[in-house]
Amino acid sequence: MGLDIILYDDKGARAGFIEIPSSLHEAIFMGMPPLWSSYPYLSKIKDYYKTNIRFHQPDLHHFVEDLKQIRLFMDSTYHAALDCLIDALSQSHIQAIYVAGD
Repeated sequence: MGLDIILYDDKGARAGFIEIPSSLHEAIFMGMPPLWSSYPYLSKIKDYYKTNIRFHQPDLHHFVEDLKQIRLFMDSTYHAALDCLIDALSQSHIQAIYVAGD
């Protein structure tokens, strides 16, 4: 089971749902040297069992930027899944997210 992300629009209404699959989470945090520790917003979702965090703008923007940067170091096998996540979080009407762990 992956991390669940609930997307919220500018009125605070639920605008969608996306998941960070466990395989992608592992690729980010266990599949390479600990580069993630250089990305403060990304590091907030490292602990799969304790992650319960809300990002509003501009923190959401910084989180997306961390994802874009870490992509440069990831195996290309995970690029499609990461791109899908980045695209969902980058939609102009998305103003906040809630990331829930297990």
